[in-house]
Amino acid sequence: MEMADREIILKVLDSNKLLRKLYEEHLSLEDRLLEFQRRNFLTPQEEQDQREIKLRKLRGVERMMAIISEYRQAA
Repeated sequence: MEMADREIILKVLDSNKLLRKLYEEHLSLEDRLLEFQRRNFLTPQEEQDQREIKLRKLRGVERMMAIISEYRQAA
């Protein structure tokens, strides 16, 4: 996600509840991924969890980008 996109998200958070929810989930997922990155070794289950988190994060980013695109077109 580019810095300009983050700026738009932060401006629109108060007026768009879905975007706020997606952004908060994005931050939470980033934190969880950082926890995995700090470990020297992951169990197979943790590796699976990490993959699922990355997919959820990607889907969330795609949805946020769609919302941002709508705001850009409306502006």
